This record gives sequence, C-alpha cells and structure tokens, in this order.
Amino acid sequence: MNKTTSQRFLDAVNVPLVLWAAALIVYGTIVVASATSGMADGSGMLMRHIAGILVGLVPMALAWAFDYTRLRGWQGVLVAFGAFLLVSPRIPGLGVEAGGATSWVQLFGARLFQPSEPAKLIFIVVVAAVIASFKGRIDRPVDAMKVMAFLAAAFGLILLQPDLGTGLVFVAITFIMLIVGGMKGRYFAVALAVAVVATIVVTQFHLLEEYQEDRLLVFIEPERDPMGAGYSLAQSKIAIGSGGLTGKGLQAGTQSNLNFIPARHTDFIFSVLGEELGFTGAVILLGLYLALLVSALAIATSSRDLYGAIIAVGVIGMWLFQILENIGMTVGMMPITGIPLPFLSFGSSAMVTNLGALGLLLSVWSRRYGT
Repeated sequence: MNKTTSQRFLDAVNVPLVLWAAALIVYGTIVVASATSGMADGSGMLMRHIAGILVGLVPMALAWAFDYTRLRGWQGVLVAFGAFLLVSPRIPGLGVEAGGATSWVQLFGARLFQPSEPAKLIFIVVVAAVIASFKGRIDRPVDAMKVMAFLAAAFGLILLQPDLGTGLVFVAITFIMLIVGGMKGRYFAVALAVAVVATIVVTQFHLLEEYQEDRLLVFIEPERDPMGAGYSLAQSKIAIGSGGLTGKGLQAGTQSNLNFIPARHTDFIFSVLGEELGFTGAVILLGLYLALLVSALAIATSSRDLYGAIIAVGVIGMWLFQILENIGMTVGMMPITGIPLPFLSFGSSAMVTNLGALGLLLSVWSRRYGT
C-alpha cells in the first residue's frame, strides 16, 4: 500500500521532538538576548548565539540523514577521533584556558570550540554499540569492565583539562545506558563503592584544582566565603528569589544588569530567567524540558533495535543530567560546575552538540521500521 505524503513525513520526522526543541531554542534565544543586553558587545554575542544555532542545523541534518546502524562499523575511527578531541586542548598552541580549565581549542588566535562537547556524542554512539553487543544482558564482570574501561579513559582525559563537570556528564551517560543495557545490580553497587573511594582519594590528596575544591566546600557549607567561592551561589539565590511569581521583566533584572551574577549568559542563565521571568518562567522551561525528554523516551521505546534505544537513552541521560546539575547548582542543591543548560545557555559548542544529538534521535526515529 502506498503511503500518503503525511504518513511519509511522520515516518521521517518526530514532530513533538522537533517542536519542543524549537520552542526551547526560541525561549533560550530570548533569555540570552536579555542576559547579554547590558554586556559589552551584547548584540555581537547574540548574533554568535544565533550563528551557533544555524551552524548546528548542519550536523543535525547529517546525523538525521545518516543511518545510525552503520555507525557500528566506524567504531575504530570514532574512538580515535574522540580521543583526539579530548586530548586536543592539551596540545601546545592549540588549547586555551577559560574558567580555570584548558578545555577550548583555538586556531590563528581565535577560540573555536570546546572539543569535549562533540566528544559526548561520539562517546554515546561508541559505548552504545559496546553495550548493545551484550544483547541486553551484562552479567559477566568482563563485560561490565569493558564498558567501564571506555568511561575511565574518557574521564581521565577530561580530568587532564581539568573539567570535572563535563567528566560527570560522561559518567551519567554511561550509567543510564547501562541500566537499559541490562547490567546487573551488583555491578552498580561495586561502581558506587569505587566512586566513593575515588572521591575520598581525590579530596584527601587534593587532586582537584583549588577552585574546584572550594566549589565542593561551598556546596557542603553554603554560607562559606560569601564574597569569594560562595559569591556566585549567593547572588544566584538572591536573583531567583527576587523574581517572585512573574519576574521583574526581560532586561529588568537588577542582579543580572548590575553584574552581580557571574557567567549570567552561560552557567547561570537560569538565575537570569528566574529573576526576570519568575516562577512562571521557570515552570514553562521545566515543562518544555519534560516534553522534550518524554518525546526522546518515546523514540527510545520505538527503536527497531537495542542499539538505537541505547543511543536515544544516552542522549536523554546527557540532557537530563545537565538540566538537573545546572538548575540545581543555581539554587544550592548541586555543586557548582561549568555545565551549560541545554538549548538555553550561550555557547556555540554546546548548541551544535545538542542539535547533533537531536539529529541522532531523528535518525533512530526515521528508521524504526527498518530501511
């Protein structure tokens, strides 16, 4: 039976996913415009944000058009390229420091992008292939160790930058994919014990940078050093708390416009949203995120194979952890890290990566009936 045009369209496009993502991008652009309005070169920053969206449409379209099942045959190339991306900031003359971490690369003196962002997508498709090869049953220690080896390698390379926040995103991605991949509960218990021991070792031997230790101490003791390490959190709470039900209005936030909130267009953009759009604006944002994640989950459950389902769940894990961590840190419920808010924070690297992830989801969706 010949399919109608509308049926073919729905086979290729998950309309709710695209609509919710588009709504988030528009919402984010409005908030970025407000957050940067009082900054030097604010209009230029807004144009760069929009340019990042337009550039991101290219990897989204490519990922969508490419049959995700063929990525399994590219594992060696993808592993090598992913490793290069994570190592590249440490290459002399290529890496550039920003926010205490050498996590950016530059060419000809211009900062280009943050390699760990696209490396997230490479990590997802590679580790998803490894997990899918166990066919939903990870009941041998050697199988669990194989997956953990990929995580340990990626996490170790990221800590060389050092960028603990991004490293934790890789951890979240891995564990949510392992849940769907069928790893036994006892292995999760062992992994948790290892994480606790590793945390103790890191803190006791001061393996983190001083500013990272200070952020952890502020999380444990929020009133600690309010004019130093605790300054960002204190100002963020004031901004969000002063927003009330409907907020002060776009470009009318005193904490943001008077430069009390550091990184207000990137890491702390939720603080700007909370102050200027209030509780109502925050609920709208959370509702959009929930709708996006539910749409992505529907793609995972409709996948033609386990590999596609795990890829989709990996993307969900990436977005969900970043949403919880970013919003949580602005209200003191999570430690402060440099993790951007998906589709909302200023930054081309993150935007391009998120749109690429959207393309991966659409690739899984459009091939749910086979090719």
